[in-house]
Amino acid sequence: MRRLLVLPLVALAGCGSSDAPPPSSRAVAVPDGGVRAGHGAPRASVPVPERDASPPLAIVALSPGGGAEPVVHRSPVRPRRAAPVTLAGPEVRATALIRDPEGTGRIRLTVKYVAECAGTRRPRVIHRPPAQIERIRLAPGVQAPVERRRSERIPLPAACRVEGEAFADATNALGLESFSDPVRFVYDEG
Repeated sequence: MRRLLVLPLVALAGCGSSDAPPPSSRAVAVPDGGVRAGHGAPRASVPVPERDASPPLAIVALSPGGGAEPVVHRSPVRPRRAAPVTLAGPEVRATALIRDPEGTGRIRLTVKYVAECAGTRRPRVIHRPPAQIERIRLAPGVQAPVERRRSERIPLPAACRVEGEAFADATNALGLESFSDPVRFVYDEG
């Protein structure tokens, strides 16, 4: 009965990938919308254990563009903030990744920024996939990938000064969360 209730909720939390076949009636849907490989992750999967006391590893990689190497930050969040990365264009290109040897549940990329345009400040927060209210938790014994990733391109206002940060929000198969240290960024066309 528990699986029957969880399956529709989990299916609604999909990531919008159109290349994955729909889950069969016998398969348990994964919280990232049925993408078997977890957004490009290796196909290695493990049975979800009864208990897990360790949070997953959360990693974010931001590519500044212009031929610069990606900046990679991982969990845990550090008390000292790194200097911001200067973006080559009005776009955030980032990948969020989760790794957990006991199985993964969901990976989310969050980009927060404030754009100053002609004297007006506009804050914005973007979650990919969008925020959800249900708790991520897979049933023990269900196969779950040990890694999932999500890559996104988030356009920024072009004629503005933009300051922000990108980070990964990772939830393992049993609902434990971690966040990567954020990568701060700045873009200024002028």
